[in-house]
Order: sequence, then structure tokens, then C-alpha cells
Amino acid sequence: MSIRVLIVDDQELVRTGFRLVLETHDDLDVVGEAGDGEEAVRRARQLTPDVVLMDIRMPRMDGIEATTRLGDANLTPPSITRRLIESVVARTDPLTPPASLEELTPRDREVLTLVARGFSNAEIAQRLVVTDATVKSHVGSVLLKLGLRDRVQAVVFAYEHGIVVARNPG
Repeated sequence: MSIRVLIVDDQELVRTGFRLVLETHDDLDVVGEAGDGEEAVRRARQLTPDVVLMDIRMPRMDGIEATTRLGDANLTPPSITRRLIESVVARTDPLTPPASLEELTPRDREVLTLVARGFSNAEIAQRLVVTDATVKSHVGSVLLKLGLRDRVQAVVFAYEHGIVVARNPG
């Protein structure tokens, strides 16, 4: 029997990344996604997931308010949620890094890490004190050097190869 998961985050890239990681596990079934708290409440009531993986900061209704509105149904204590996430991450051993990873400059690796953590180009530019165009160039360079199609593949690549590891929630 699999665990039914609803993913809630206002960033589609983050939702897609979580979906891709979670779907590699036979005992987890992503039953849906939502982009904000209001949609999360509706989708949770429709889909009755076992677990709701919910972002806290979102437009229209934040994750805390959405969780409050869901009440006690589908509500898992943080300690159990933390153990679930840790178990998923623990079962995903990093793959052997490909030779192409050596082609990345230190700045490319830094940009890849920030992309994998869900930062937009504008947020990366602000953080690294460079222009959006410079970030776009670095992202393009990373994708080209690693033979990846898009940012979603870059996120998955970073987690699968241990470049980025899931943070301990809470």
C-alpha cells in the first residue's frame, strides 16, 4: 500500500522537482499538486492524501493558514513528516558523478545549487550580486555542459548526484 502525497508550493519548479523525486519510490504516490493554500485546501478535501507536503510562504493563503483550515484530517505531526522526508532522501543514494560535472566552474556549481534550491534567476542574481543576464548565461552553461534539457532536469540532477541534499525540515 502506498502513501498518497499532495505537493503544495507556489513555485512550479519546486513542485515538479519534488514530484520527480517522490515518484521514484514505489511506496509513494503523488496524487496531486496545488500552487497556493486555498487550492491546497480544496485539493486535499477532494483527493484525501495521507501526507500534504506544504510550503509555508505562498500567495493568497500561506501554508500555516491552509494547514489550520484542513483541521485534524490529513494532518501529520511535524516529527512524522520529518521522518518521512528523511527516509525518502536516505533511500536516494547519490549517483556516481559523470565526467561532465568536472567541466563546471565554481560559479556554475554555485548557480546549479541555487537553482536546485528553487531560486529564480532574479533571486540568484540578487544573491550573487550579478545581472539576470549573467545568471541566465550560467544556467545555460550548466545545462549545456551537463547535457540537460531544462531547469527541472538540473534540479533532479543536483539531488541525484548529491550536489544538493535535502535540508532537515523544521
